[in-house]
Amino acid sequence: MERGTREKARNVLKRILVAASYDVEEVGEPLDLSAIGSEDALVVLCSDDPETIKSFDSMTYRLRTGDDDVVCRKLLFALDPAVLQTEDCIRWGADEFVRYAGRAMLAEVLGQNLILDFGEPAPVIRSDPADPASPPEAEGPEAGPDLPHLPAQVTEKRACGIAGLHGSAKCRFIPYWSYHYVSTGEREVKDRLVSFDSEASGAINAINGLKMEIPPGAVERGPVPFGSEISSARLVREDVEEQLVRDVIDRLTQRVRFRYEKGDAIFYEEKTLKPDRNNIKVDLEIIYVPVWQVRGGSKIVEINGSTGEILSMPMDEGVELL
Repeated sequence: MERGTREKARNVLKRILVAASYDVEEVGEPLDLSAIGSEDALVVLCSDDPETIKSFDSMTYRLRTGDDDVVCRKLLFALDPAVLQTEDCIRWGADEFVRYAGRAMLAEVLGQNLILDFGEPAPVIRSDPADPASPPEAEGPEAGPDLPHLPAQVTEKRACGIAGLHGSAKCRFIPYWSYHYVSTGEREVKDRLVSFDSEASGAINAINGLKMEIPPGAVERGPVPFGSEISSARLVREDVEEQLVRDVIDRLTQRVRFRYEKGDAIFYEEKTLKPDRNNIKVDLEIIYVPVWQVRGGSKIVEINGSTGEILSMPMDEGVELL
Protein backbone atom coordinates (compact mmCIF):
# COMPACT_ATOMS: atom_id res chain seq x y z
CA MET A 1 0.00 0.00 0.00
CA GLU A 2 1.49 3.32 -1.09
CA ARG A 3 2.31 5.89 1.55
CA GLY A 4 -0.27 8.39 0.34
CA THR A 5 -2.97 5.73 0.10
CA ARG A 6 -2.16 4.49 3.59
CA GLU A 7 -2.37 7.99 5.05
CA LYS A 8 -5.76 8.62 3.41
CA ALA A 9 -7.05 5.25 4.65
CA ARG A 10 -5.81 6.03 8.17
CA ASN A 11 -7.67 9.34 8.19
CA VAL A 12 -10.95 7.77 7.06
CA LEU A 13 -10.64 4.89 9.54
CA LYS A 14 -10.05 7.42 12.29
CA ARG A 15 -13.30 9.20 11.40
CA ILE A 16 -15.16 5.88 11.36
CA LEU A 17 -13.93 4.98 14.84
CA VAL A 18 -14.59 8.46 16.21
CA ALA A 19 -18.15 8.20 14.86
CA ALA A 20 -18.43 4.97 16.87
CA SER A 21 -17.41 6.89 20.06
CA TYR A 22 -13.86 5.57 20.25
CA ASP A 23 -11.06 7.74 21.60
CA VAL A 24 -8.60 7.49 18.70
CA GLU A 25 -4.90 8.33 18.45
CA GLU A 26 -2.32 7.83 15.74
CA VAL A 27 0.58 5.57 16.74
CA GLY A 28 4.03 4.88 15.36
CA GLU A 29 5.12 2.25 12.87
CA PRO A 30 4.22 -0.44 12.11
CA LEU A 31 0.71 0.33 13.44
CA ASP A 32 -1.53 3.20 12.39
CA LEU A 33 -4.13 3.81 15.09
CA SER A 34 -5.11 2.88 18.62
CA ALA A 35 -8.71 3.29 19.75
CA ILE A 36 -10.26 2.93 23.19
CA GLY A 37 -14.00 2.44 23.55
CA SER A 38 -16.28 2.00 26.53
CA GLU A 39 -16.06 -1.81 26.33
CA ASP A 40 -12.99 -2.66 24.25
CA ALA A 41 -9.76 -1.40 22.72
CA LEU A 42 -8.46 -1.62 19.16
CA VAL A 43 -5.17 -1.42 17.32
CA VAL A 44 -5.36 -0.72 13.58
CA LEU A 45 -2.98 -1.60 10.74
CA CYS A 46 -3.31 -0.42 7.12
CA SER A 47 -1.04 -2.59 4.98
CA ASP A 48 -0.76 -4.97 2.04
CA ASP A 49 2.69 -6.22 3.05
CA PRO A 50 2.56 -9.97 3.86
CA GLU A 51 5.37 -9.90 6.44
CA THR A 52 3.90 -6.93 8.30
CA ILE A 53 0.47 -8.54 8.30
CA LYS A 54 1.86 -11.86 9.51
CA SER A 55 3.65 -10.19 12.41
CA PHE A 56 0.53 -8.16 13.28
CA ASP A 57 -1.68 -11.26 13.17
CA SER A 58 0.58 -13.24 15.51
CA MET A 59 1.19 -10.44 18.02
CA THR A 60 -0.90 -9.91 21.17
CA TYR A 61 -1.49 -6.29 22.14
CA ARG A 62 -2.58 -5.46 25.67
CA LEU A 63 -3.84 -2.30 27.34
CA ARG A 64 -3.04 -1.99 31.04
CA THR A 65 -5.36 0.24 33.11
CA GLY A 66 -4.75 -0.03 36.83
CA ASP A 67 -5.21 -3.67 37.80
CA ASP A 68 -7.13 -4.48 34.63
CA ASP A 69 -5.57 -6.08 31.57
CA VAL A 70 -7.43 -5.62 28.26
CA VAL A 71 -6.51 -7.72 25.23
CA CYS A 72 -6.87 -5.39 22.25
CA ARG A 73 -8.76 -6.34 19.15
CA LYS A 74 -6.76 -6.12 15.93
CA LEU A 75 -8.27 -4.44 12.88
CA LEU A 76 -6.48 -4.93 9.55
CA PHE A 77 -7.35 -2.87 6.48
CA ALA A 78 -5.90 -4.39 3.30
CA LEU A 79 -6.77 -3.51 -0.30
CA ASP A 80 -4.95 -6.38 -2.00
CA PRO A 81 -7.20 -9.49 -1.88
CA ALA A 82 -4.23 -11.69 -2.72
CA VAL A 83 -2.40 -11.10 0.58
CA LEU A 84 -2.32 -13.99 3.03
CA GLN A 85 -5.34 -14.78 5.15
CA THR A 86 -5.29 -13.96 8.85
CA GLU A 87 -6.34 -16.00 11.86
CA ASP A 88 -6.57 -13.48 14.69
CA CYS A 89 -7.57 -10.20 13.02
CA ILE A 90 -10.72 -8.40 12.08
CA ARG A 91 -10.12 -7.92 8.38
CA TRP A 92 -11.60 -5.10 6.33
CA GLY A 93 -11.28 -4.78 2.60
CA ALA A 94 -12.71 -2.30 0.14
CA ASP A 95 -16.33 -3.41 0.74
CA GLU A 96 -16.19 -2.97 4.52
CA PHE A 97 -14.31 0.31 4.11
CA VAL A 98 -16.97 1.76 1.81
CA ARG A 99 -19.84 0.46 3.97
CA TYR A 100 -18.61 1.89 7.27
CA ALA A 101 -17.25 5.12 5.78
CA GLY A 102 -20.70 5.88 4.37
CA ARG A 103 -22.43 4.95 7.63
CA ALA A 104 -20.00 7.10 9.61
CA MET A 105 -20.74 10.14 7.47
CA LEU A 106 -24.49 9.59 7.84
CA ALA A 107 -24.16 9.16 11.61
CA GLU A 108 -22.19 12.42 11.75
CA VAL A 109 -24.86 14.26 9.75
CA LEU A 110 -27.68 12.88 11.93
CA GLY A 111 -25.73 13.36 15.15
CA GLN A 112 -25.98 9.67 15.94
CA ASN A 113 -23.56 7.07 17.27
CA LEU A 114 -22.20 4.60 14.69
CA ILE A 115 -22.55 0.94 15.64
CA LEU A 116 -19.69 -1.25 14.40
CA ASP A 117 -20.31 -4.96 14.02
CA PHE A 118 -16.97 -6.73 14.26
CA GLY A 119 -18.64 -10.13 14.19
CA GLU A 120 -17.06 -11.34 17.43
CA PRO A 121 -17.41 -10.64 21.16
CA ALA A 122 -15.27 -7.97 22.79
CA PRO A 123 -12.16 -9.19 24.64
CA VAL A 124 -12.70 -9.73 28.33
CA ILE A 125 -11.18 -7.34 30.86
CA ARG A 126 -9.16 -9.53 33.18
CA SER A 127 -8.47 -8.55 36.77
CA ASP A 128 -7.17 -10.54 39.73
CA PRO A 129 -8.73 -14.03 39.83
CA ALA A 130 -11.99 -14.15 41.76
CA ASP A 131 -12.54 -16.40 44.74
CA PRO A 132 -13.64 -19.79 43.32
CA ALA A 133 -16.09 -20.15 46.18
CA SER A 134 -17.82 -16.89 45.34
CA PRO A 135 -21.20 -17.30 43.64
CA PRO A 136 -21.52 -15.88 40.12
CA GLU A 137 -22.92 -12.38 39.94
CA ALA A 138 -26.45 -12.03 38.71
CA GLU A 139 -26.81 -10.53 35.29
CA GLY A 140 -28.01 -6.94 35.23
CA PRO A 141 -30.83 -5.59 33.08
CA GLU A 142 -30.26 -5.35 29.36
CA ALA A 143 -28.62 -2.06 28.39
CA GLY A 144 -29.38 0.32 25.57
CA PRO A 145 -26.90 1.75 23.02
CA ASP A 146 -23.64 3.40 24.07
CA LEU A 147 -23.99 7.18 23.94
CA PRO A 148 -22.25 10.19 25.51
CA HIS A 149 -24.95 11.43 27.89
CA LEU A 150 -25.77 13.06 31.20
CA PRO A 151 -26.39 10.36 33.82
CA ALA A 152 -30.03 9.46 34.44
CA GLN A 153 -30.32 10.19 38.18
CA VAL A 154 -34.12 10.37 38.40
CA THR A 155 -36.20 7.17 38.42
CA GLU A 156 -39.59 6.83 36.75
CA LYS A 157 -41.36 6.78 40.12
CA ARG A 158 -39.49 9.87 41.29
CA ALA A 159 -40.29 11.69 38.02
CA CYS A 160 -44.02 11.06 38.53
CA GLY A 161 -43.71 12.35 42.09
CA ILE A 162 -41.95 15.53 40.97
CA ALA A 163 -44.57 16.09 38.26
CA GLY A 164 -47.40 15.48 40.77
CA LEU A 165 -49.18 13.21 38.30
CA HIS A 166 -50.48 9.66 38.47
CA GLY A 167 -49.95 8.31 34.98
CA SER A 168 -47.41 6.93 32.55
CA ALA A 169 -43.84 8.14 32.09
CA LYS A 170 -41.49 7.73 29.14
CA CYS A 171 -37.74 8.36 29.17
CA ARG A 172 -36.31 10.12 26.12
CA PHE A 173 -32.73 11.08 25.41
CA ILE A 174 -32.65 14.48 23.72
CA PRO A 175 -29.61 15.33 21.54
CA TYR A 176 -27.57 18.42 22.37
CA TRP A 177 -24.56 19.93 20.64
CA SER A 178 -21.99 20.28 23.41
CA TYR A 179 -19.64 23.11 22.47
CA HIS A 180 -16.39 24.68 23.58
CA TYR A 181 -15.02 27.75 21.86
CA VAL A 182 -11.80 29.70 22.16
CA SER A 183 -11.33 33.20 20.72
CA THR A 184 -7.93 34.88 20.46
CA GLY A 185 -6.46 38.04 18.98
CA GLU A 186 -6.35 41.76 19.61
CA ARG A 187 -6.63 45.08 17.79
CA GLU A 188 -4.82 48.34 18.49
CA VAL A 189 -6.38 51.72 17.71
CA LYS A 190 -4.41 54.84 18.57
CA ASP A 191 -3.30 54.18 22.14
CA ARG A 192 -6.06 51.64 22.90
CA LEU A 193 -5.45 47.88 22.84
CA VAL A 194 -8.61 45.78 22.55
CA SER A 195 -8.38 42.06 23.35
CA PHE A 196 -10.69 39.44 21.90
CA ASP A 197 -9.50 36.61 24.17
CA SER A 198 -12.48 34.56 25.37
CA GLU A 199 -13.37 30.96 26.16
CA ALA A 200 -16.65 29.28 27.11
CA SER A 201 -18.55 25.97 27.04
CA GLY A 202 -22.19 24.99 26.96
CA ALA A 203 -24.75 22.99 25.05
CA ILE A 204 -27.38 23.72 22.41
CA ASN A 205 -30.52 21.64 21.96
CA ALA A 206 -30.06 19.91 18.59
CA ILE A 207 -33.82 20.03 17.97
CA ASN A 208 -35.04 23.48 19.01
CA GLY A 209 -31.79 25.44 19.49
CA LEU A 210 -32.26 26.32 23.18
CA LYS A 211 -29.09 26.62 25.24
CA MET A 212 -28.26 25.03 28.57
CA GLU A 213 -25.26 24.81 30.87
CA ILE A 214 -23.54 21.50 31.55
CA PRO A 215 -21.30 21.07 34.60
CA PRO A 216 -17.69 20.15 33.72
CA GLY A 217 -17.16 16.39 33.71
CA ALA A 218 -20.87 15.62 33.92
CA VAL A 219 -21.05 13.75 30.60
CA GLU A 220 -20.47 10.00 30.83
CA ARG A 221 -19.95 7.55 27.98
CA GLY A 222 -21.76 4.25 28.20
CA PRO A 223 -25.07 2.48 27.63
CA VAL A 224 -28.31 4.35 28.27
CA PRO A 225 -31.14 2.54 30.11
CA PHE A 226 -32.77 -0.16 28.03
CA GLY A 227 -36.02 0.88 26.37
CA SER A 228 -35.22 4.60 26.30
CA GLU A 229 -36.27 6.54 23.21
CA ILE A 230 -33.33 8.18 21.39
CA SER A 231 -34.37 11.37 19.57
CA SER A 232 -32.59 12.44 16.37
CA ALA A 233 -30.84 15.77 15.91
CA ARG A 234 -32.36 18.28 13.49
CA LEU A 235 -29.72 21.01 13.66
CA VAL A 236 -26.62 20.07 11.66
CA ARG A 237 -23.07 20.72 12.82
CA GLU A 238 -22.26 23.38 10.21
CA ASP A 239 -25.30 25.53 11.08
CA VAL A 240 -24.66 25.29 14.83
CA GLU A 241 -20.99 26.18 14.41
CA GLU A 242 -21.83 29.16 12.18
CA GLN A 243 -24.39 30.47 14.67
CA LEU A 244 -21.94 30.10 17.56
CA VAL A 245 -19.27 32.03 15.67
CA ARG A 246 -21.76 34.81 14.93
CA ASP A 247 -22.80 34.95 18.58
CA VAL A 248 -19.17 35.14 19.73
CA ILE A 249 -18.41 37.91 17.25
CA ASP A 250 -21.48 39.89 18.36
CA ARG A 251 -20.60 39.45 22.04
CA LEU A 252 -16.95 40.47 21.63
CA THR A 253 -17.54 43.37 19.24
CA GLN A 254 -16.59 46.64 20.92
CA ARG A 255 -17.12 50.28 20.08
CA VAL A 256 -14.05 52.33 20.90
CA ARG A 257 -14.24 56.12 21.13
CA PHE A 258 -11.03 58.08 21.14
CA ARG A 259 -10.06 61.76 21.17
CA TYR A 260 -7.46 63.50 19.08
CA GLU A 261 -6.47 67.07 18.29
CA LYS A 262 -5.98 68.53 14.87
CA GLY A 263 -4.83 72.12 14.78
CA ASP A 264 -6.97 74.12 17.19
CA ALA A 265 -9.84 71.62 17.03
CA ILE A 266 -10.58 68.55 19.17
CA PHE A 267 -12.14 65.57 17.44
CA TYR A 268 -13.86 62.47 18.77
CA GLU A 269 -14.01 59.36 16.61
CA GLU A 270 -15.73 56.04 17.20
CA LYS A 271 -14.64 52.74 15.65
CA THR A 272 -16.29 49.34 15.79
CA LEU A 273 -13.79 46.54 16.34
CA LYS A 274 -14.69 42.91 15.70
CA PRO A 275 -12.68 39.72 16.24
CA ASP A 276 -11.39 37.86 13.21
CA ARG A 277 -13.61 34.83 12.64
CA ASN A 278 -10.49 32.82 11.73
CA ASN A 279 -9.32 33.29 15.34
CA ILE A 280 -12.45 31.62 16.76
CA LYS A 281 -12.16 27.84 17.13
CA VAL A 282 -15.25 25.80 17.99
CA ASP A 283 -15.35 22.13 19.08
CA LEU A 284 -18.72 20.36 18.84
CA GLU A 285 -19.93 16.96 20.01
CA ILE A 286 -23.38 15.42 20.22
CA ILE A 287 -24.41 14.43 23.75
CA TYR A 288 -27.78 13.32 25.10
CA VAL A 289 -29.86 14.61 28.02
CA PRO A 290 -32.39 12.26 29.69
CA VAL A 291 -35.92 13.67 29.94
CA TRP A 292 -38.94 12.04 31.56
CA GLN A 293 -42.25 12.84 29.88
CA VAL A 294 -44.93 12.24 32.50
CA ARG A 295 -48.49 12.09 31.19
CA GLY A 296 -51.55 12.29 33.42
CA GLY A 297 -54.78 12.58 31.47
CA SER A 298 -54.41 15.50 29.05
CA LYS A 299 -51.49 17.04 30.94
CA ILE A 300 -47.81 16.43 30.14
CA VAL A 301 -44.92 17.49 32.35
CA GLU A 302 -41.27 17.11 31.35
CA ILE A 303 -38.62 16.41 33.98
CA ASN A 304 -34.88 16.68 33.43
CA GLY A 305 -33.82 13.11 34.17
CA SER A 306 -30.39 14.20 35.37
CA THR A 307 -31.24 17.13 37.68
CA GLY A 308 -34.92 16.52 38.51
CA GLU A 309 -35.83 20.02 37.31
CA ILE A 310 -39.32 20.62 35.92
CA LEU A 311 -38.87 22.03 32.44
CA SER A 312 -40.81 25.17 31.57
CA MET A 313 -40.03 24.77 27.86
CA PRO A 314 -40.43 21.53 25.90
CA MET A 315 -37.17 19.83 25.00
CA ASP A 316 -38.36 19.29 21.45
CA GLU A 317 -41.00 20.75 19.15
CA GLY A 318 -43.48 17.91 19.49
CA VAL A 319 -44.73 18.41 23.07
CA GLU A 320 -46.97 21.11 24.45
CA LEU A 321 -46.83 21.57 28.19
CA LEU A 322 -50.18 22.22 29.90
